[in-house]
Amino acid sequence: GGPGVRQLGSFICILMLCCFLYVPASRSETFTFAVGEWPPFIGAKSPGFGSHTQIVRRVIEKAGHQAKFDFLPWQRSYQMVRNGTYAATFSWSYTDERSEEFYFPERPVGLATYVHFYKKDRFPDGIGPLSFDDLRKEGLSVVAVRNYWYEDMLEAAGVTVEYVSTEQLAWSMLLHERADVYMESTEVGMIRKAVFLGDEASLLVHSPTFLEVPMYPMFSRKHPDGRRLLEIWEASSPPDPETTPEAAIR
Repeated sequence: GGPGVRQLGSFICILMLCCFLYVPASRSETFTFAVGEWPPFIGAKSPGFGSHTQIVRRVIEKAGHQAKFDFLPWQRSYQMVRNGTYAATFSWSYTDERSEEFYFPERPVGLATYVHFYKKDRFPDGIGPLSFDDLRKEGLSVVAVRNYWYEDMLEAAGVTVEYVSTEQLAWSMLLHERADVYMESTEVGMIRKAVFLGDEASLLVHSPTFLEVPMYPMFSRKHPDGRRLLEIWEASSPPDPETTPEAAIR
């Protein structure tokens, strides 16, 4: 048996031990999110596809994976995640109805601050941060986009509402005084009114913040990656404060 044989035997033992202890690194995967246009939070032409998109990307990359974003009409994004074509979408507010169809995490992407936009020459003294009940008491009419988060709240409060199918129609109705107010996130509204109304956007102003709404990713209950993405999101630590759009990550 000589030293050479013993050394070879030792080498083989070490090699076998290393093979036994070796655990392959988890394979990097690409997860695709269905999203719509909601700049500056989410947008195909926004830097990094928007501040909320950047947060989602960092969470996925921290777990060792890649994130891809398909921009679709909002309602199509919603339906395609609900039926399992896509695994996830963002950013959505929580409702009981949505929680029955999607997995909601504990931690939101961020916080949207909502205001009332109105035509300034229609209300020269301004509009305060009116609650839904205040809108009803003041007799103000609201133009609202169908199937948005505020629909149930407006109807529960008995507010006079004119529903439309798109944001563009809502802004047009507000401009032409077919409604008193339109609710939108402050940052989003300032961008969208300029996109849809051009120079006439300056005719519309907004109230102080009347509501802050946490915005979440929603994960499909029917896609095989839905539950896994929920767990990846929940396991992630909060992003650095300076990288969040608002102090909303909890």
